[in-house]
Amino acid sequence: MKYIYYIIAIVIVFSGLAAYGLFDTRLEISKPYLSVNDRIVSEKEFEKMMERKPGYMTREQFADSIIDKQLLIQEAIKMDIHKEESFRRSVENFYEQSLIKILLDRKLSSLVVDVTNDEISKYESFLENKLVLTKTMYPSLADAQKKTNETVQKIESDFINLSDDLKFIVLTLEKGASSKPKQRGMEGVVMYRLDDTLKKDVSQADQTKEFDIKRVSLFIQDKKKEQLLDEWTDNIRQSAEIWRKK
Repeated sequence: MKYIYYIIAIVIVFSGLAAYGLFDTRLEISKPYLSVNDRIVSEKEFEKMMERKPGYMTREQFADSIIDKQLLIQEAIKMDIHKEESFRRSVENFYEQSLIKILLDRKLSSLVVDVTNDEISKYESFLENKLVLTKTMYPSLADAQKKTNETVQKIESDFINLSDDLKFIVLTLEKGASSKPKQRGMEGVVMYRLDDTLKKDVSQADQTKEFDIKRVSLFIQDKKKEQLLDEWTDNIRQSAEIWRKK
């Protein structure tokens, strides 16, 4: 019986040594770089933080900024601010907004669009024109589909003076054509019709400016991506199960 106990004891000892050796090789020990009261920042952690260092700061200045931040955090914890409902709500809101921003940034970067020579030429020709538009507003999409409760407004403006959103809408229209109805905040559902293009006096000052093809191309490209992003979010909404209390 003693022999069995000896065997068990030896197995336990060697198992412990093996486990110690195994875990010891897996642990990555990093020396402390700085400490602020009980908060220790290791060399590895500090080097990771350095990836976010502003370009105008030296290494020492950045270390000082970390110390200041930790002191303020510790002071806030002493005052139990982290337990307050207002703090919880602000953290929740920051988390949600950050999540949405990362999602939209990734989606935008994944979108690939082309800008044609015809689109560039159309933009350039519109710079020489005053546009006549009809803006029609509806309280809801249902009203827009039935063409009820509409409010009509006539717009006559140089193309260059239109908002960026309206510039892009006009670029997608031929004379007499209307844009798709779209919800636009407090205005409700809005549609635009391109009624006419009136040639401006070529002596006007804005015609002497050099046409920046690169800037216009980037403008159209960005607006096309925005349009695709809107269509993507609309598809998500349409495929979702949504309920609201009437």
